[in-house]
This record gives sequence, structure tokens and C-alpha cells, in this order.
Amino acid sequence: SSIMWAVAFAVLAAPCVDVREFGAIAGRARPGPGPYWRQNTAAIQNALIQGAAERNCVLVSEGEYMISSLTVPSNTHLILAHGGALVAAVNTSTAPVIHVLNSSNVTIEGSGQINGAAEDYIASYDPVDDRFQPSAPDGSRPRLVKLERSQRVAIRGVEIQNASDWHLHIQGCSAVLVDSVTIRGDSRFPNNDGVDPDSSQDVTIANSVIDVADDGVCPKATAGYGPVRNLLVQNCTIRSKSHAIKFGTNTDTEMSNITFDNITILDSNGGMSIQARSGGRITDVTWSNVRFETRYEAPRWWGNADWLSITNDIRNPGDTPAQISNIRLVNISGRTENGGVISGRGHVVTNVSLHNVQVTIGAWSNYSTGAGPTCRESGTGVEVDCRGSRDYRPSLADGQLCGHYCRTAGQANVLFFGECFRHRYF
Repeated sequence: SSIMWAVAFAVLAAPCVDVREFGAIAGRARPGPGPYWRQNTAAIQNALIQGAAERNCVLVSEGEYMISSLTVPSNTHLILAHGGALVAAVNTSTAPVIHVLNSSNVTIEGSGQINGAAEDYIASYDPVDDRFQPSAPDGSRPRLVKLERSQRVAIRGVEIQNASDWHLHIQGCSAVLVDSVTIRGDSRFPNNDGVDPDSSQDVTIANSVIDVADDGVCPKATAGYGPVRNLLVQNCTIRSKSHAIKFGTNTDTEMSNITFDNITILDSNGGMSIQARSGGRITDVTWSNVRFETRYEAPRWWGNADWLSITNDIRNPGDTPAQISNIRLVNISGRTENGGVISGRGHVVTNVSLHNVQVTIGAWSNYSTGAGPTCRESGTGVEVDCRGSRDYRPSLADGQLCGHYCRTAGQANVLFFGECFRHRYF
């Protein structure tokens, strides 16, 4: 199968070439990019090109190597040794720090680190929202690792840390394996998603730890890149100040045959979520053997302590709601500070089944007493209690009246059915 290509792929290489042989110099200056980033970027890029051409593996040995952006060619075997790190040089590029673009047969592995230096992008801290304000807006900070229009790619063992934007973006790819990877981002830094499998097929994410502020695993389907098919996330632990698992909000094309199995969700603001906000079809999704703990965070963060959220709201008048069907939850258990919600605009959320689901509602977090900013009713701006409310962001009802704090008033029932959802489908 395509996945076996990724698992089995290895470069039959002569001894590795060390990036220092090409002129790379370890050393990191704070703050700022330091003196070596231009030299290191050129040196390591040359090592990757030569290594791929000669079927040699490329070794990043012990030390921190400041770089701008590297493009990884086909037939690359990149090894990050223990204590070896590729570190993003702040404000030197908006391109991904590591970019696997139009490539095949690529392995990135080892016990070293790819580091996004998010601390160099902090402008201020807001204690009310418990959130850093980045010094550069979203879209102008580099994603840390991006696989784009590539096939047969394996990432194993490495630490992907401290991104100033998404940690790992997999877009328009096939036959990708992410195994035994540790992804950690600062819990106060926005938009630092863990893994975003986007319009890709035959992707496996396994045996990994993801601990970030924004969404942990976030499948998307982007127009022009194709569908999401055959995604397996297995044996993973996820912690997020937003949603541990979230589909969307870009759901432009088909997303099908997706499984999350043996997942532990710890201390997260949202658990399992489908936020379909464009017209693609989402079908044949299974969550099985999931243990969760979801709690309130400062309300600007995505999520609302909801253990489950399935919604297909629209962004703009005239948009077509996404069709969501054949969703299975099997052997799910945990505790939460809010209920779940299933809501279907246009009566196109169908065939949702729950088997052996055990949910306990309690109150234990710092925000369970209503601390933090007041939430506001979507569409009116009237103040509502954040606790127990429903979070439909982003939606047509949002606006300047409620900003980041939009909610729909509710109660913390274990499961809430939106009035547009047809109960008969259970």
C-alpha cells in the first residue's frame, strides 16, 4: 500500500555527510537571528542537494544551527542527531523553515530538533486572555515544517518544537508517515497548530505526543489541493488550549475514511470537533478508544470545554452547508466542564452514532467560576455566561458585536442537539 511505501522507505546510503563539512556553524544568539544564518542556510541547502544526488544521508550533528528556509529535494535522508537542532532565524523569511516541495522518497528522522523560535516573535502578553500577541500577523510568520505536493515522506523520532505558526502542515501529499514525533508549542502562543493534514491521502500519524496552544490535529480540505482520504491517527496523546482534534474550518472538498484510534486528550479546551464552514462533504469518520479531559480556558481561545462539537455553520450568506455523515464514536470516556453539541444547518448532518460513551461533567479549572472576560451572544452582543454556552465560531452570526467572545447561551448538558439536527438519524 501507499503507507507501506512510507514505512519501508530508506535511502541505501554511504556514510552520512555532516552539514559542518559544507560550512555550517553551530551557535545561537538571542534575540535575533544571529551571525550565521545566511551561511548555514546556504551550507545545509548544498548538503541536501549533494546528499540527494549521491544517495548520501545528511547529518545535523550536535549544536544549534540558525537557518532561514530550506527546501528538501527528492531522495533525501536527513538525520538530526541527539542535541542537533535546526532553528528558525527570526524575520528572515516567511517561507516554511523546512519545506518538502514536489519531492518523493524523503525521510527526516533522529532524536534532534526542529525549532521555530517562537519566543523571538512575541510582542506582548495579555494576562486576561492568557495569550501572547505576536510581533507579526498570521501569514507573515513561517510555518515550521511543510510537506507540499509530495509523496512517500516519513518523519520519525524528531522533536518539532516552538513554532511561531503551524508546526507540521501536510498539504496535497500522499503516503506520509509521522511516527514517534514530539510536537510542543508554547501554550500561550496563537496559531501554533500541531499537525494539519490538508487535502492529503494515505497519511498515518502514530505514537506521537502533541502539546500546543492552537488545534492539536486539524484535518483540512483546501480548494485546489484535492480531498482528504485514508487518514489514520493512532496511539497519540494530545493537549491543546483550543481543540485537541478539529476538522476545518476549511472543508472545501471531500474528507473521507478518517480514523482516530487509541487517543488520549489531556487538559484541553475542546475535545473532538468537526467545524465545517465550507461546502465539502465529510463522511466515514470514526473516533474509537478515546479518553478525554476538557476544561474551560480564557474564552478567546477556540473551544469551550466541549468534549464533542459537530457543526456545519456557514461563513457568508448564500454559502452551502457541508454534508456530514456516517460519524461513529465508539468506546469514548472522560470528564468535561461543558457538554457536547451536534447541530446541522440544512438537515444535512446524518447517521451519527454513539456506542459505549461515558461522560462526566464537573468543575475544576481556573475558569469554571466564570473568571476571565465575559462572553457575548452571537448577533446581539448581549453578555452571556461563558460556562455551558455553545461555541459556533466562526459563523454567519459572528460580528463586531461579540468579536472573539461570541457564544450562544446554553446549559452544560452532556449532549445538546441543535434545533436543525434531525434526531431520527440516531
